[in-house]
Amino acid sequence: MNWQLEPTEQFERDAKRYAKKQPGEYLAVMENLEKYVIAIESSSHPRLVQFGFLHEEPKGIRAIDQSGGTLASGGKRGKLNQTRLYTYAALELRVLHLLCLGSKTTQAKDIRHAESVVDALRKESGV
Repeated sequence: MNWQLEPTEQFERDAKRYAKKQPGEYLAVMENLEKYVIAIESSSHPRLVQFGFLHEEPKGIRAIDQSGGTLASGGKRGKLNQTRLYTYAALELRVLHLLCLGSKTTQAKDIRHAESVVDALRKESGV
């Protein structure tokens, strides 16, 4: 069974804003998300997947940043602003929740938001 991506409303709002105002950062984070999803498909547990762009956060949240990679043309990416996509893997359902997307300056607020979403997901599933 493949992993399903489930974006929150907050993620969808953030993604729309980033795609318009910071397309380089948005594209880089989404490419890293794609690499992560491909890797967890063949892993026994998402926590076993390691990349330089993955960061551990509280409550099982993992942040995917904009670092690494190359452009589709094969060239290197220029300097991008720090950007993180906060995710949570619901193992039993094989669902990767896309919680929110933000910058270094919104990091504390984003983590608090992500934690509250995870708390609600866990309560809903009885975990």
